[in-house]
Amino acid sequence: MKIAVVSDSHGNATALASVIEDAKKHQVDEFWSLGDITLTGPGSQRCYELLNAINTTHYLRGNWEDTYDQVKQTDLVDLDDPEDIAAVMQVKFDEEHFSQAVRSQIKKLPFKQEFAIDGLNFALYHNSPTSDHGHALLPTNPQENFDSFSDHTKADIIIYAHVHQQLMRYSNEGQLILNPGSVGEPWAVSAKLLQNHRANYLLLTIDQDGISDLEFRHVAYDRQKEIDLAYAKQLPFAKLYERLINTGIGFTHDDKVLLIENKLHDYRQIVESFLKNINNEK
Repeated sequence: MKIAVVSDSHGNATALASVIEDAKKHQVDEFWSLGDITLTGPGSQRCYELLNAINTTHYLRGNWEDTYDQVKQTDLVDLDDPEDIAAVMQVKFDEEHFSQAVRSQIKKLPFKQEFAIDGLNFALYHNSPTSDHGHALLPTNPQENFDSFSDHTKADIIIYAHVHQQLMRYSNEGQLILNPGSVGEPWAVSAKLLQNHRANYLLLTIDQDGISDLEFRHVAYDRQKEIDLAYAKQLPFAKLYERLINTGIGFTHDDKVLLIENKLHDYRQIVESFLKNINNEK
């Protein structure tokens, strides 16, 4: 049985389509999605369509899927925070492109999943056992952070995502911990490794004795096509998204560049109007 584990497409449907094509060449039987399918790219709806059109047997929600409901709690949005403005603008863009079926699917996504295959127990998380956001499980963090999995699951194999970096290590109880990396926004601490912009995923082969093969895949895709799509669809922060695709440098927590873009495009005023409409609908 071959499984492709994908995560963190972040609306980059061009990268996800290339990953799915690569996985099919390897005769994958199932796909598992660990969340953050959406935001910040132009293709969140398309990413769901791609995953729903194949044998994706497990879905999780990620921290970005949480954002759709969070911004609708308008009292939580700080209009003086450029990151909040950016988040609402991106949610607004997706809401204008989502089908009702995808909206409903997102609302039903689970936080975690546990199951067995041929007696081998798996636990899937987007991030940690207690939260789908935060940076406690960056690959360079202490072993004790990863040992926290053992307090919440007895699974033999734990797979999480969120940090956009591929990883293999063990908990203090010997549980295998894996991370497939990011399809849409691969990351690395090393500036040299960050130059590799190929889409990441994990290819697992399982038989009656356990994992017979494990491969961290890096798949090239047409980055210019993705950039052109962002501009064609008038994606908010398209200029910063182009930088992200070409350099790997994100912008969702870069207040300096967000302040410039927010002012240039009057995003605060657009967000105020969007939130007002939400309040009127309540």
